[in-house]
This record gives sequence, C-alpha cells and structure tokens, in this order.
Amino acid sequence: MGEIATNEDITMADNEWGMISKDPRMYESGVDNAVIEVVDKENNLQKITFKKGGVLNLGRQGDTIYLSWDDADIT
Repeated sequence: MGEIATNEDITMADNEWGMISKDPRMYESGVDNAVIEVVDKENNLQKITFKKGGVLNLGRQGDTIYLSWDDADIT
C-alpha cells in the first residue's frame, strides 16, 4: 500500500478518473496509464501512474490530504 501526504492541490485528468465514493472519497481510473501529480509535504513532485480500474483513496486531517492506493493498481 502506497501513501503520500500533501498540503497542495492534486492534479488528475477529469476524463481519466471517476469518483466511486464520496465518503470516504475514492476515485477509480477509467483508462490505463492514468497519472496523478501531487507535491508531497517535502515539496517533491510525485507522479503516480495507475492501471485501468486502479483506485485512489483520499482522506483529510486538518489541512493535510492523505492519498493511498494498492501497489497492484500502479504501473
């Protein structure tokens, strides 16, 4: 299971991702090689590429957004 924490915006293409749950917030990749870009708390740009059907989980605690995923869902 991978995880990144950020205080920044998350970049994902609207046509590549669909929300599958609002609480907890979860997104599913609709295409192979769907990329999210996020600047982590250490100010490093992270690019994560998902397989079709891969799920991205989002949680929030205060100003911090936590992203997590199953490693089998990434390429």
